[in-house]
Amino acid sequence: MAMRLLPSLREKKRYLAFEMLSEGAISRRDFIDELNRSASSLLGDVGSSECGIKMLSFGREGGIVRCAHTRTTHTRAVLATINRVRGMRVAVHVIGISGTVKGAERFFGRDSAFGG
Repeated sequence: MAMRLLPSLREKKRYLAFEMLSEGAISRRDFIDELNRSASSLLGDVGSSECGIKMLSFGREGGIVRCAHTRTTHTRAVLATINRVRGMRVAVHVIGISGTVKGAERFFGRDSAFGG
């Protein structure tokens, strides 16, 4: 049985909601690969691991990324550097940052795939 950390010992996280414009359909896997490649290229291996970037939800028009609360500016920079995924042009824009997933989902409209 794995021991769980007390909430006071856990690392704080932030959730970045982003919108994405692309020339065609992009799969979740391809976007995650490009996100990791951009983080490694911009921040290096140590910097990208300190950010702790993880994709929580992804849809045709955007998604939510989790990161360490002290590394939100680095994570925003990583998202901003993504301009191509599998040869298709892409524009990624952070629309909001929240301390909870529910708060990040509120940045998307009601007609979005993420609810609202």
